[in-house]
Amino acid sequence: MKRIIAITAFDYFSSGALTLLIPLLLLDRHLNVADIGIVLSTMPLVFLVARLLFAAFADQIGWAHVFVLLNWPATFFSSLIYYFAKSIPIFSVGKIVEGLRDSAYWAVNRTAIFSLSPHSKEKEATRINAVIWIATAVGSGVAGIGIAFLGFSTTLAILIVASSIMGIPALMLWKTKSVNSQQKALAASAISSLNPRGRDRGFWGVSIALFFYSLATYPLVTLLLPVFMQQRLGYSYLTIGVAFLAYNLVAALVTLGALRKRLGIKRVIVQSAIGLFATFLLASSGSGFYFLALFIALAVTRGLGIGFFESIIVKATKNKPAVSVDIGWLHAPTRLAEFASVLYAGFIAQSLGYIPVFATSGIFFAIFSATSLYILKN
Repeated sequence: MKRIIAITAFDYFSSGALTLLIPLLLLDRHLNVADIGIVLSTMPLVFLVARLLFAAFADQIGWAHVFVLLNWPATFFSSLIYYFAKSIPIFSVGKIVEGLRDSAYWAVNRTAIFSLSPHSKEKEATRINAVIWIATAVGSGVAGIGIAFLGFSTTLAILIVASSIMGIPALMLWKTKSVNSQQKALAASAISSLNPRGRDRGFWGVSIALFFYSLATYPLVTLLLPVFMQQRLGYSYLTIGVAFLAYNLVAALVTLGALRKRLGIKRVIVQSAIGLFATFLLASSGSGFYFLALFIALAVTRGLGIGFFESIIVKATKNKPAVSVDIGWLHAPTRLAEFASVLYAGFIAQSLGYIPVFATSGIFFAIFSATSLYILKN
């Protein structure tokens, strides 16, 4: 698990930095929020197709090799492409490669965790999200500070170096036995293993719950909040970086603190109420302490909600032989949600303002919370 944690830390240091840096860089190139949404929407579509293919690949050759052959090179080249990008098509190519990076990571991440921690899958998968948010916090903080004091190019150079170092723990996994004979027999053909038929309504119910989680969180963090802070609130790059650092650290601490807490109705009510309150007031909160308090409240909901997220995935894939492909299909509607949400969120924010898109994020999170509880109870 230590090597998986190390890969995750480097991967999401880079991802956290790029998530903050790229929208701000495109704003600096005088694109509006709708145009930025179009560029960012490239990544989920790549993720949708590539993750399933990589998952089938992993179920035959083993998850350890995917980190070395796909995840690590794509992490390095995405940062390298952004370093040289001068036009929108090149930025879109960067998003495609970044989508391949994330596809490779998530095609095998949970498979690796389930394999290495068979008796505590939910907790270890939830714990790894805390690692992700800590690494994302550091990455976003470095991005904000780097842009403010060193500029975009130097900050991207730092990410290229970090991506190179990720190869060390990745290569150390190469000899890990990460696929068994049962998996190979049942995933003999990559094409046949990708057939979505044969999965029950409960499986697709989990997929729908994940769909609503994505609608609630993806456009908010990836597009809306960084642009809102810079355009509407006038925050400096440094302030935005520190704010996202705090957001991700709080999400990580809440995740760890809630690991032993019960996933029940009280938790659903609390996290839904906080999410609705924060999102409905966010756009009209001003640029002072009130906005930052609401922003951090969203981090609390993220930390509380991730336990439900990982638990329903474990339930849907329990005793399944081709875990990587199953998890890929669970997330297929989620990728469509991410693609559509950054498009509509960008256009709505551009034409109607931020209040509608912020508010719908809170509503979608409440739906996810209630749906997840129903799935776990039945």
